[in-house]
Amino acid sequence: MSNDSQIRILFLTAEPTDTARLRLQQELRDIEQQLQTVRLRDRFVLKLQLSARHRDISQAILDFEPHIVHISGHGASSGELCFENELGTTQPVTPEALAALFKLVAAHVNCVVLNACYSDIQAEAIVQHISFVIGMKTTIGDQAAIAFAVGFYRALGAKRSPEEAYEFGCVEIQLQGIPEESTPVLRKRVDQSPGVFYLERPAIEKRCYEEIKQPGSLIRITAPENMGKTWLMNRIVAYARGYGYKTVTLSFNVLVDGTVYNDVERFLRSFCVAVGKELELPNQLSEYWDNQAACIYNSTMYFQRYLLANIASPLVLALNNVDLVFEQPAIADDFCKMLRNWHDRARRGDQASEIWKKLRLIIVHSTEVYASLDINSSPLNVGLPIKLPEFSSEQVQRLVKLHGLDLTANQVQQLMDLLGGHPLLFRRACDYLILYETTFEKLLKVASTIEGPFIGHLLEYLQNLEKNPELKTAFRQVVITTQPLQLSPNIARSLQRLGLVKLEGNFVKPRCKLYRQFFRQHL
Repeated sequence: MSNDSQIRILFLTAEPTDTARLRLQQELRDIEQQLQTVRLRDRFVLKLQLSARHRDISQAILDFEPHIVHISGHGASSGELCFENELGTTQPVTPEALAALFKLVAAHVNCVVLNACYSDIQAEAIVQHISFVIGMKTTIGDQAAIAFAVGFYRALGAKRSPEEAYEFGCVEIQLQGIPEESTPVLRKRVDQSPGVFYLERPAIEKRCYEEIKQPGSLIRITAPENMGKTWLMNRIVAYARGYGYKTVTLSFNVLVDGTVYNDVERFLRSFCVAVGKELELPNQLSEYWDNQAACIYNSTMYFQRYLLANIASPLVLALNNVDLVFEQPAIADDFCKMLRNWHDRARRGDQASEIWKKLRLIIVHSTEVYASLDINSSPLNVGLPIKLPEFSSEQVQRLVKLHGLDLTANQVQQLMDLLGGHPLLFRRACDYLILYETTFEKLLKVASTIEGPFIGHLLEYLQNLEKNPELKTAFRQVVITTQPLQLSPNIARSLQRLGLVKLEGNFVKPRCKLYRQFFRQHL
């Protein structure tokens, strides 16, 4: 197998002389045997650091830059992992110290396996910075620890994800008749931000995870604002990092400004430079840019001959807020043609297509209607389309339970009637009930007033509408009319992108009752 998806594993063991003997050598031998016998054995490079002292940990990680760090040894019920000091006796390392270390190396470490008793305490701390961390929630016997490691690395060798490999590790414990299959715990990092609340959508996520592993793949995530598009994108990116892929995430909020929106060459040059910087590659545009050639061709060759050629692993390029490009006629058509061409190049079967198979694209945007784009040369009709739906009643009930609230089925339905299935609004409602210890009836009473929990969200919309009289007038018509209203396609698209309306064929209506109540009074 080529080095394109090679994974480096750092195996650290510690067995201080003042602790009970463990079968660490047996665990190591079994792991090495699994990695040598799997079909994709060339996928792995294994480095050993035996009898690890506390100071050896950071040195080994810095020297080897592993994707996976596997630590085997003793753990204490208080949460420390037992490494060795200069005398060979126990040197405890706290969860806070190890988490601080992994924060510094999170750029290349994607998975940490802590095969030690009570190590889930460490896992909880480390997962703030690392995508996948496996710990043990209580004591674990030698046989179970070895069985888990065997199943885990056997699955990784078969090109399964860390999540799937974890499941195989637990099953291996069961297959060997050891009643400890529930001891290993997998923790996954979910970036916490003050904006949109993301509720897992397992079927959608699984499909995206499968797609991002395909050479030359393209995933399009579409939904109005505040629906969780960025969260889903980030989860796909984190999943890809778990495979050792390079990842670059760019938001066009910072790439499209007044200096480039009407100059496609300047825009594409800045785009190439931004990707190169994220990959920590020197700017070589002057070497590859031919002033006699088209800027699309120059950008394509810069990726093919320089950026993609200088990385060993696949590259996931996640592009957020792409609407900002689509809405600029001077740059949209060429940029879309270029992305579509990159996707097509991976499927040509020629020599260059092998390089383009490295590239996997994620395109995130708010609306589907872009009449000015040539659909035949656009990336909007290829790849895997993902439309994020609003929350269902079942998902809302799950969200309510996650917040520790005890609402009746009738109360949940009342919220659905008021808020639709809007993820952000439901998060605000739950937070309001918890933080202010108020009643459900009070929430309904103040929902559309300046006293309510949604006022910041509503005022932000109001300010945006005040800046655009045409949108303001159109949306006022929508909220004062009891029936769905037909608007011009451009106006409907803009209101949909903002998340203010739902489309019903050629007609629109307010996205939820809350919007109708508030904007009837203030527009």
